[in-house]
Amino acid sequence: MPGLHAVRTPAVPERSMKRALLVEDAEQTPSLLQTLLEEHGWQVTSADNGAEALDKARHELPDLVISDLVMPVMDGLMLLRRWRADERLSLVPFIICTATFTDAEDERLALSLGADAFLIKPTTPDDFISKLDAALSRVATGAPRPPTAAGDESEAGMKLYNQGLVRKLEAKSHQLRAAYQALRVEHAELRMKDRAIAALSQGIAITDAHAGDNPIVYASPSFEKLTGYAASELIGRNCRLLQGPLTDAGSVTRIREAIAAGRACTVELLNYRKDGAPFWNSMTISPVLDEQGRLTHFVGVQTDVTERRNLEQELRQSQKMEVAGQLAAGIAHDFNNLLSVILSYSIYVSDELDPKSPLREELDEVRKAGERAAALVRQLMAFSRRQRLQPEVLDLAYVVRDMEKMLRRLVGAQIDLSLLAASPGGSIEADPTQVEQVVMNLAVNARDAMTGSGMLTVEVSNVELDATYAASHADVLPGPYVMLAVSDTGMGMSPSTLEHIFEPFFTTKEKGKGTGLGLATVFGIVKQTRAHLWVTSEPGRGTTFKVYFPRVDQAATTAQPAAAPPVSLRGTETILLVEDDDQVRVMEAQLLRRQGYTVLDAHNGGEAFLIAERYGNDIELLVTDVVLPRMSGHQLAERMRHQRPLMKVLFTSGYTEDAVAQQATLESGAHFLQKPLTASTLLRRVREVLG
Repeated sequence: MPGLHAVRTPAVPERSMKRALLVEDAEQTPSLLQTLLEEHGWQVTSADNGAEALDKARHELPDLVISDLVMPVMDGLMLLRRWRADERLSLVPFIICTATFTDAEDERLALSLGADAFLIKPTTPDDFISKLDAALSRVATGAPRPPTAAGDESEAGMKLYNQGLVRKLEAKSHQLRAAYQALRVEHAELRMKDRAIAALSQGIAITDAHAGDNPIVYASPSFEKLTGYAASELIGRNCRLLQGPLTDAGSVTRIREAIAAGRACTVELLNYRKDGAPFWNSMTISPVLDEQGRLTHFVGVQTDVTERRNLEQELRQSQKMEVAGQLAAGIAHDFNNLLSVILSYSIYVSDELDPKSPLREELDEVRKAGERAAALVRQLMAFSRRQRLQPEVLDLAYVVRDMEKMLRRLVGAQIDLSLLAASPGGSIEADPTQVEQVVMNLAVNARDAMTGSGMLTVEVSNVELDATYAASHADVLPGPYVMLAVSDTGMGMSPSTLEHIFEPFFTTKEKGKGTGLGLATVFGIVKQTRAHLWVTSEPGRGTTFKVYFPRVDQAATTAQPAAAPPVSLRGTETILLVEDDDQVRVMEAQLLRRQGYTVLDAHNGGEAFLIAERYGNDIELLVTDVVLPRMSGHQLAERMRHQRPLMKVLFTSGYTEDAVAQQATLESGAHFLQKPLTASTLLRRVREVLG
């Protein structure tokens, strides 16, 4: 019978090709052997076990059979015994090819049962063909086979073989169980890691460091949630798709340099979600190395820190405004004293002049300038959050509706004003004048942000701020609120501008177009009313201011009080006047004396106390500044009331209300007059206190 080398000739007609029968239950090995045999001119038929091989061989006699040992139904040795026992099949060469039974005892047993060759897998193609040729050559030259074991010897050999087979099968089973258990552990660990990654609030993205443009190859579920993109939209793209017009170029450069150097990097930058919404992203990029220490990937861990950034910004803003407010309060005190003199004298002198005197017009201009200055001081006082308020229970929607005509005149006909304020709405406790000031200032700010035309929307609604919102905004408690929202379709503001809009004298308007106190005043009033202010804006998309006033359960009172009847400003009572500012004290004393009062004036508390002791008659009223050198107005009043319990007290101050409280705790119902003073405000208040 010719060997394999004898058939390595150009294509042979199919009818002259030799037929080989492969008996093997593995899925891959038969196809490899089949390919190898076919390349060497064999026509190959396969069988999965010994029983199937016998059946196929008896229907069509092969020229060669190659069989494994371990197979279901009938193993290779049993097939070999039956093959040699079949007279028609016994002359066909039978070769064992095994990867399981590979020791000398296995080979001896197979050859003793009549195998022509015993080949061990794995083997190289050339080695396999060489051994196959040698075996076939021995058969072709008539070399005798080893004698076939028979009788007791055969049975003994099979018994030994079966015992060995059991041992090896048990060993294989143990190996398989161990491998299966290892796979189960590895699979459980992988599932646990997948669940852990899915549970993270941070987004995880992995990029390929070797592919062009460092594309994303993995995006975690949290990364999808963070960015709004599905993983299928991210795979293959660079992370720069999250950048936008306000993303800091310096941060982007740091990332690129780190990636180019293959090192870790942590930055915070403004990114954009799929819907265009911006968010602050804290991103840590780390290189991933293989077993040889070579860079293969980058893993990026990304966290939405928008709430923390906003909270930090609010705290910085609050601290900055607190310092500015203290400065403004001190300025207001000095200006209030000066304006008290300017306004009082300008009005008093003007009233004393002849109606036809040309000086009256000049004095009227002085008065107007003083009133404008007083308005600026009031804004400073509102900004410093220490002005004296007169809170009432208000229906905020009613207040806004009542301002509609004024707002329409204020914004002009080219701007479409929309009021969404259905009354009755929620009640708040606030100073109505200050609430109107907030609405007016926000409306003016919105008007100036729209060049020529646009839409201004003023909305009032009841809202609930939950614990999540409160945790991410400074000085906010969860609960019911009434929201005032003022929105415009104007030019919007960048984040850098937003950081400064509430600072006094900061303005983006042209020189001479604004004082820079409008939004600072809003900020102060809102904070002093224990409300919460929030603003959102983006260049080209307009701005929305939202003021959240704490909602109260009381019903609002909208009835206007009846006008008070005119009161005579003259009197004959004795007044002790205590004021450390000489100009203010002289001015007040003159005004009171000209109205018929007896005035005892002093520079400080100690001097006032001595004057009162020497004065033998009654003193009906003590008019004192709160902040005095050495002895406060409150301390003076307390000491004098022990001697004069019927004496009434009127406190004045150029400081704001919180400064008054720091100097003295005014008892409930105490009379107070805020500077700057005018002749009419001083005289009316004195007359009211005296009754």
